[in-house]
Amino acid sequence: MTNQLPIAVIGAGMSGIACARMLHQHNVPFRVIDRGRVVGGRMASRRIRESGTAFDGHITDIGASYFTVQDPDFATVVNLWIDTGVAREWTDAFHVATPAGISGIRTGPMRYSATNGLRSIIEHQAEILPTELIQPSTQVAAVSVQEDHVVVDGEPFSAVAVCVPDPQAKQFIDAALASTHEILNQIDWEAVIAVTAVFEPDTLPKFDGIFVNEHPVLTWIANDGHRRGNEDPVVVAHVHPELAAQYLTDPAGVIPQALDALLPILGLTEHPQWSSAMRWTFAKPTSARPELYSFDEGNRIGLAGDSWAGGPKVEAAWKSGHELGVHLAQWWN
Repeated sequence: MTNQLPIAVIGAGMSGIACARMLHQHNVPFRVIDRGRVVGGRMASRRIRESGTAFDGHITDIGASYFTVQDPDFATVVNLWIDTGVAREWTDAFHVATPAGISGIRTGPMRYSATNGLRSIIEHQAEILPTELIQPSTQVAAVSVQEDHVVVDGEPFSAVAVCVPDPQAKQFIDAALASTHEILNQIDWEAVIAVTAVFEPDTLPKFDGIFVNEHPVLTWIANDGHRRGNEDPVVVAHVHPELAAQYLTDPAGVIPQALDALLPILGLTEHPQWSSAMRWTFAKPTSARPELYSFDEGNRIGLAGDSWAGGPKVEAAWKSGHELGVHLAQWWN
């Protein structure tokens, strides 16, 4: 193509940064626009700030819990993360529980985590990108198409890579772009509230993670101290999507129910000394498309993320964004 305008990448999570890396490596001008204060998207980590406590400074994963590896290209990337100390192997076995308590152990693929939280992986991925090309704290309001370019909040770009959850994209992409909205309407998304709880030292049972089945309140429990590798008595529990949807305007309001469900599963009687809640209105797609990404050359709009590439997985988000970036670089050049 001949238009030398940059490409807008909307979203600074795994798919957006993977896309931007490919553009950067192929010398394609771009800008990453994200509503978050920092990169990471749903691979979010929070540092607990409670001065004077033993857990002050603990980094907790409050978005994605872990990632797995199947794709050979992704495996190569993950091995580099491990070699540089960014990522680490966590476990290949999780417990299984019902409302009555823990009932067994389920083995599976190796799950990977990060000592400094999963967001640190996105930060590591973004290190090669010029900082002036990442525009944080910016809520995109409107994306439309004109004759030979895409307009993002009044600014022209040669194309746009939309790397955010479909429901968010629908809010800012021009309704007149019917073919794009048809794609965005294909898949439903679930809400999740992540409840973090800090207990007294040496009180937690031995576990890495627990899949909670047939429970009206919880679906997943992670031992965040094991996930970090520091053994801090920190637990992150995910609230069932149907219940989470009822508390999206007041995430902290679900904490009592979550703790009442959490304690008997863990065999505890004492409530935690500290707790908090994080809302994810569009936590994950309920299904995913087998295609790696979408790019409408007529409208110059690309779509990528964990609702593509057979997700929803961190690996799918990386693969989708990476491949869209490769395609856009070839198209631009």
